[in-house]
Amino acid sequence: MQRMSQSSFEQELGHTLEGVRRYHPLRVILFGSFARGDYHAASDVDLVIIKDTDRPFVERIGDVPALCNYAIPLEPLVYTPQEIEQMILRNNPFIEQVLREGKVIYES
Repeated sequence: MQRMSQSSFEQELGHTLEGVRRYHPLRVILFGSFARGDYHAASDVDLVIIKDTDRPFVERIGDVPALCNYAIPLEPLVYTPQEIEQMILRNNPFIEQVLREGKVIYES
């Protein structure tokens, strides 16, 4: 498989976001290789999705893929605003990297 062009990626990401919006997130952050621009044919799209929810973390994992009809592999991680805040307060290196390198691609 060849590397996806920027315009093709943006088009596919737009289709994916249509499904993500049906999940009613507060914010969606693109991070990882697609955000940095160093993706390759086997790369997936890494998303942090911030949403108000009472569902446990492990139960949220399948929510977004079930709503999306996408041509690019998707790896969504769904956190509540409170979980993000706690990770920031604890200097969590993962969320620090997401916030530093990521790109907000949707905000309600």
